[in-house]
Amino acid sequence: MKSAALAPMAALGALLACACGCAGARVTVRADNARYPVSFSGVVRDTTGRAHNRHSLTKVGAFSAHRTPVGLAYSALSVPSTYDISDEINVQVASSCGEAVVNLAISVSNACTVLNFFPLLNALPSWPGCVPVTITGDIVRRTDAACQSQ
Repeated sequence: MKSAALAPMAALGALLACACGCAGARVTVRADNARYPVSFSGVVRDTTGRAHNRHSLTKVGAFSAHRTPVGLAYSALSVPSTYDISDEINVQVASSCGEAVVNLAISVSNACTVLNFFPLLNALPSWPGCVPVTITGDIVRRTDAACQSQ
């Protein structure tokens, strides 16, 4: 009798799991080859180790990078799985005559609602999902430093 009472609840649970799904993606953000310092805070150190904050830094530009990785198998496989922002940092900081990027922020949005929330199909491991990743920051240089072309 107990198994007969659990059958409708199990069916309802399976239906809800199929309707909700698990589509999405994941990505690792790196900057291993950046030629400039990058900081998540408003403080950055120069080559001598001296810390510079908003009082000794001048904002000379805005850093921005964007990528939308696609994931399969409930986000276990994402293409690309790593997003290296080194090239974007090197180009944008040099073109702004900056010395570093501070206040780096990584955000994701829910702009892939068509893929991620497609009823029933997104419960399949082969259904793709995606996550738009936006990275922003302030390009700065020391207030007393002159702009040197690099």
